[in-house]
Formats: sequence, C-alpha cells, structure tokens
Amino acid sequence: MLKYISPIACFGCLLLNLSVAAQAPDTTIYEVAEKMPLPLLARCHPDRNPGWTEDSIRRCAETQLLAVVTKNVRYPEEARQNNLEGTVVTSFVVETTGRISDVKILKDIGGGCGAEAARVLVALDSVGLRWIPAQREGKPVRMRQALPIRFRLQEALPYYLRATGDTIYVVTDSLPRFKDGDEGLMSFVVNNLRYPKDYLDSCKTGVIELALIIRANGATEIDNQLDFSALGLDFQWEAIRLGNQMSGLWLPAMYQGRPVSTTVPLRTLFKSDKPGCKKANSDFDSAMLLANEAGLLADAEPAKALEKWNQAVTLQPDNTEVLYYRGTTLLALDRREEACADFNRIKSLLGTTWFEQLRTIVCGK
Repeated sequence: MLKYISPIACFGCLLLNLSVAAQAPDTTIYEVAEKMPLPLLARCHPDRNPGWTEDSIRRCAETQLLAVVTKNVRYPEEARQNNLEGTVVTSFVVETTGRISDVKILKDIGGGCGAEAARVLVALDSVGLRWIPAQREGKPVRMRQALPIRFRLQEALPYYLRATGDTIYVVTDSLPRFKDGDEGLMSFVVNNLRYPKDYLDSCKTGVIELALIIRANGATEIDNQLDFSALGLDFQWEAIRLGNQMSGLWLPAMYQGRPVSTTVPLRTLFKSDKPGCKKANSDFDSAMLLANEAGLLADAEPAKALEKWNQAVTLQPDNTEVLYYRGTTLLALDRREEACADFNRIKSLLGTTWFEQLRTIVCGK
C-alpha cells in the first residue's frame, strides 16, 4: 500500500522591516522586475552568510522553500487512492510587505492536489514565512510569482532505525497495553513515583514526559525525556527509575500478527505533599486546567485560547510546555516576535528545545 506520511510542523522565517515612501503606493502587479522576490528563510539569510553572493543566497532560499513546502504537504487521500502523481503549478502575489496574496493554481493534477498546494502556501504565510519583495527602479513592488510543487507517492516504511541499529515501529495494528489496564497503569505510577526527598520543601511541581520503548518481549527502555518545568536531574532520575521498573509489565504492540517494538509517551507528575506546598500545587492544577481549555479553543478561536495561555503562564511562568503552546498560538495570530520570545525563553530554561528546527527557522539563531 502506497502512503505518504509527513509530520506537520509549523515553519517560519525572519520578518522584513520595510520603509515605505510617503507617496501613494503602487498597486500594480508586475510580471517582471529588476530584482525578483526572494523567500526569507533563516538558514539562507544574508546576515548569516556574509560571504555569499546574491545568486548563492537565492539558490539556498529556493531550495529551502521547496523543502519546507514538501515537508508540510499532506498527500490527499483521493490522489493517493488513484495513484495520482505529478507537478502542481501555483502562483501568488508577493506583496511589498513580504506577505503573499491571491494564491492561484495554474496547473492541477486532480485528486485534491491543487487545493492542498494552495493550503500549504497560505498556512506558511500565516505562521510567518516572509519574502523580500521584487524591486523596480530601486523600489519594492508587487509581483506575481510561480512555484511548482511536486506530488510524489512514497511507500512509507512502518518503522525507523535508531542509531543503535534496532527497529522501532511507528505504524502498528495495535498499541502496547499495560497488563493491568489503564487504571493499573495510573495506580502503578502513583504508588511507585517518588518525589526526591531533598526537594520536598522546594515545592517544585511539574511534568517529566518519557518516551518509553516497549520491546517485543515486553521489556522497557527510556528513549528520551522532556523535563517541561526544568525540575532537574534528581527528578529526571526518579522518572527514569519508574520507567525501568515497568519492564515486563507491558503487552507489546502488534504488526501483521507479530509483536514489535514501539514507543509510548509516559507523563510523570511531581508534587510535594508538604503542607507549605499547597499553593504551588494549586497553581499548577489551575494552570493545567487553563491549558486544557486553551487547547480546545486553539483552532477555532485562537484569540480566546491566547487569553487562557496567558493566565496559565502567569501561574506557571517557567512551564516550557505551556510556553510552547502559547508560542504556537501567537504564530497563528501572526505575532511572530512574541512567539519567538516564548520559544527563546524555553531555550534559556532548558539549554535546548525539543523543536529546535522550528525555533531556528522561525526565530533565527
């Protein structure tokens, strides 16, 4: 069966500050210009590559643009079922502000591919992708730009190989199950997760999420972990200890009638039961409720979701998970600088981010 599986991620770039003359703007849409429009992608930005020629910067930017578009294409089911492949040719106007408008399909291959190509271009513009506009006589002008987008079916493998050489499945017929069920899993976590005793009076609260590999034989291994509240090494070791204690307590995932190795997320919540920590625990609980409400509003009403995220961040200013989701909502509202403030705050708290490629493309260094 032919599939195209591509994780969706938000991509952006550096915003462009343009000084516009006081005279009446030129609203003509040009087809030719002395300088063609250029997508502003952080990796190819002139400031980051002072030794590059203009042609080198353009080749880099055009290559990166196609890569970003390809990563964000969701292959339409109708096209996939009918084995439709080929090139959709799009066009759009690059405005003097660096945004795009009037997206059109000049050549379609059917099966929803044209609509998908248009969706990706509009989505990338909405999350911050900007262009250096065309220039005529030294002034920025509106210009129509054509962009071919290749649709090619790929047979996606149901697994990937780790650096250690072992196989981890991402497509399975059934997921791993804790032997005692979901209630048994929650009970196991509650009864076996230990709050580091040296920190009981610190009132630290937060979540550490493990990527737990469940082997075909039911054994467990920690693949990765995210310390969303920067709780520290003692808390991380306790989360790892808990994950390792689960070895042999899982029924593995199944693929084509045989057990296989795959990963499951395991969230571990740390709260101190000291009387003086009641407010810290209450603030954390309130922030998580607000975050859940914001998550439900994010797609349909991002402005209202942002209000919830803001309240959650006020209660939990160093919670990087909440900061990340507020940042993505700010991107959806075209408030890139504020989004980058949240993303860069995460980097300062953790030293790195779990979404570094996105942060670099949207915010630069």
